[in-house]
Amino acid sequence: MSLSEQRQTPKAWGKIILAGEHAVVYGHTALAGAITRGLSCRAQPCTGGSRLLAPDWHLDVAQAEDHPVARAMRVMLEAADRSDIIFHVDGDLPAAAGLGSSAALCVAMARALVPGIDGERLVQLANLGEQCFHERPSGVDVALSSQGGFGVYQRASGLRQLPCAALPIVVGLSGQARRTAAMVSGVAERMKSSAQVREGIDELGRLAKDAETALIACEHEALGSVMNACQVQLERIGVSIAILDAMIAAARSAGALGAKLTGAGGGGAIIALAPGREEAVMKALADLGHQSFVTTVGARQ
Repeated sequence: MSLSEQRQTPKAWGKIILAGEHAVVYGHTALAGAITRGLSCRAQPCTGGSRLLAPDWHLDVAQAEDHPVARAMRVMLEAADRSDIIFHVDGDLPAAAGLGSSAALCVAMARALVPGIDGERLVQLANLGEQCFHERPSGVDVALSSQGGFGVYQRASGLRQLPCAALPIVVGLSGQARRTAAMVSGVAERMKSSAQVREGIDELGRLAKDAETALIACEHEALGSVMNACQVQLERIGVSIAILDAMIAAARSAGALGAKLTGAGGGGAIIALAPGREEAVMKALADLGHQSFVTTVGARQ
C-alpha cells in the first residue's frame, strides 16, 4: 500500500502505570497497562517539507522547527528513508498528562511511515522519536503503546505480557502539564544526596512486584492497597504536588480502593481503582474542578 493510498493505521494505545514509575528508570520493574484511549495517524506525501497536524491537541508543527515533535519527525523520517510527509494525527488521548501521549504519537507515526511495520522494528523506530521527548525514556510507554495489554517492564528484559483480565479505572486530569524529562532529572539529582529518595525508589520497585501478584489474582482490594503505598513513596521522592494530593484524597473519600499519581508526577494525572464507585469518584473530582474519565486498562491491539 502506498502512502497516498493509506487512510488509517492501527491505534497506538495510551498507558497508565499502576506501580513502579521512576523506579523503572533505575532497573526495577514497573507494572503498567494500555488504556482504551489512543492515537491514529495517516501519512500524506507533500512538497516543501514535512509537518504534523494534530487538531485535537491544537498542534501544527513543521519539520524545521525547534520543537520536540519536529525533532522526532526528523529522526524518524531519516531512519525510515522518507521525506516530505504530512502526518495527520487524531485520537482521544490527552497530551502531557502522564498517559504516554508522546510514545503513542511516535508509534502511530512509525506505523504511518512504514505500513505493516511491527515487532522490534516498530519499537526501535518509535523509540528514536520518543528519545526526542524524554532524556531517559524507560521504554515502557512505547512497548505498551505498540503491543497493548498488561505488562511488567524492565529495562534489561523489555516487556513481559501478563494474562490478566481487563480492569476499569478512573483517570483524573489535573490540568497541569509537566515535562517527564524534568521530573526524571529532578529525581536523579535528589538521589545523589538523599538516602530517603534512594530508599523510596527501591520500595517502589518492590511494590511493583506486589501489584503484579494482586493483579494476576484479581484481588482488587490488595491492588488498591499497593497503589496507596506507591503514592506514599512517590510523595517521599518528591514527585507529587498539592493538586495531585487533593485529587487522590477526594478519590479515596469517594470510595476508591486505591489512588495515586501515574507517570512522572509534577502534574499530569491520577488513577483511581474504584469498582462500582467510578461515578462517585468522577463526581468528587468534578467538584474539585477536574475532568476525568473511565477507561479500560489492559487494552490489546
